[in-house]
Parts: sequence; C-alpha cells; structure tokens
Amino acid sequence: MDDYIGIDISKSSLDVYDGKKSYKFPNNHDGFEKIVALCSDIHNTVFIFEPTGIYSYALTEFCATNAIRIVMVGPKESREFSRSLKVRSKTDKIDAKVLYKYQSHIEQGMAQVPVVNTNAIQLQEMLNVYEGIQASKQRFKNQREAVSDKSSELIRTLNGIIENLDKEASVLLDKIEAILLDDDETKQRYDAMTSIPSVGKKSALYLLVFFMKYPMANAKKITALAGLDPVVRDSGIFQGRQKISKQGGEQLRNLLYLPTLSAIQHNERIKIFYNRLVSNAKTRKLAVLAAMRKLVLMAFSLYRSKESYKPLSIAN
Repeated sequence: MDDYIGIDISKSSLDVYDGKKSYKFPNNHDGFEKIVALCSDIHNTVFIFEPTGIYSYALTEFCATNAIRIVMVGPKESREFSRSLKVRSKTDKIDAKVLYKYQSHIEQGMAQVPVVNTNAIQLQEMLNVYEGIQASKQRFKNQREAVSDKSSELIRTLNGIIENLDKEASVLLDKIEAILLDDDETKQRYDAMTSIPSVGKKSALYLLVFFMKYPMANAKKITALAGLDPVVRDSGIFQGRQKISKQGGEQLRNLLYLPTLSAIQHNERIKIFYNRLVSNAKTRKLAVLAAMRKLVLMAFSLYRSKESYKPLSIAN
C-alpha cells in the first residue's frame, strides 16, 4: 500500500503533511531530502502537490531524478476538493493537509515518476518574459492614447519606450526560435505544425514548447492541460450547460484565439467542423472553443508524427 505526502509549494518554502505531523522545509534540495527522510520506503510513497510554475520545477526534477512518483493537482481542482471538505480557512499548512487527503481521489496509474524536459522549462520561462514585455508594451500604448496631442515630448518618450520594448520582444522570440530549431527533430516537429493552415511561426513555437513540457501526455491529457476539456454544468436552471474547464493553458488559449478564427475561414477541416457545430444549434462561442480544441489536437498529432498537414483533397 502506498504512503502519501501532501506538499504545498511556495517560492522559498514547502509546507509538508505526512498524515501525522506538519513540517516546513526550504524549497531547495536540502528541503527535498528532508521530505525523503520522512518516508519509510520512498518507492512506495507518492508526493501530491500543485504545479506552481517555476516554484515547483525543482521538486518535479528531483522526483524525476530519484524515481519518486507524484500526482499533480490543478489549482482549480484543488480548490473544489477543499470546498468539498468544507475547509473554510486557507493557509499553507492547511493546504498541505488538503493535498494529503486528495489521495482518496487517486486512481490506479495516476501516480507516476515525472519526465522532465529541462530545455522546455527554460523556454517556457523565456516565453513568460516575452509575454511580460508584450503586456508592458500594451500598457504604454494605452498611456500614449491618454496623452494630449499637445504633449509632443511626452509622446516621443512613450514612442521610444514602446519601440525599445518591441525590439526586446522580437530579439527574445528569435532566441527562442533559434534554441528550438537548433535540434533537427524539434525542427521537423515545428515544420509539421507550421504546415497547418492558420498556424503561424509564433503559434507553432508556443505549441511546441507546450507539448515539450508534457512528454508523457496523450491527446486527452493535452486537452485538459490546455484547459480546453469540455465540462457540463448540470445544476438548477443550467441543465446540460457546456463550457471548458479553463484549468490550465491560459497563455496558449489567448494566443490561439485569432489563429482559430482564421482556421475557421481557411482550414477546411476546422471550417467543416465549426459549421457542423453551429448548424447543430451550438452557440458560436462554444463552437469556436471546440474548433480551438480541434486545432490543438491537430497540431499535437503532427507534432508526434512529424508529418506535414494534408489537405482534405489530398488526404481523400
């Protein structure tokens, strides 16, 4: 029988609960070793924690190196589980206990030794910085719109800042592309995805990094990680109301919105799929989200096969 340890991860510390006692350790290698010291048999122990971006990367890599099985619980799933337990207070210590109790939801095969792609983690951090630069650029653009035309010197200052941010973003994106395409196999996957109508350079780069981060994921898991898995709201007047989970992948979903609209017009497979949903009385918003899901899965299929997109006329 497996033993479980709930771990709440923050930037500098780990709150740990082993079913008997709470502990607080540093979020570094020494802290990880202290958690291992709590286990009677590490090979029969499962760590349960939330993926908290860069703060959880080191622990995930430690588990991969030391063949420790883990279960990652999404933030939304963790919150809903906590509410089901009627836990009203929220502290790191309590969160670790809640994660420990999540063992009741773990099914056979869910606990696995993680596979870590350190290159993908580095690239994701670079993409996060790129997104931050883009957000800053938009803020300065908004400020420029609010400045009077008479304030020419201030407008020149803002234009200079925007121009510099634009250059920095372009340089960073080129670096990401250079790192990715330096590997022949990765370039094959990239070329395969860019062959999809309406998937451009930037979309393919984001998809490539996203898929690289989850080397063990299948199509169903990728859909869930992107937050595009459909869920049904069936309560009160909302009988059978469908939506997507939004439990991850916000950056990817935001990026793919415009390419999805373009695919609905120019990718025959997506266009037929979208029109069929609309003709079956699906709302346009729901149909767009379903088309985005289909576009992601199409890219994932070509990512794995390294084969180019085949138009319907050729495929048939």
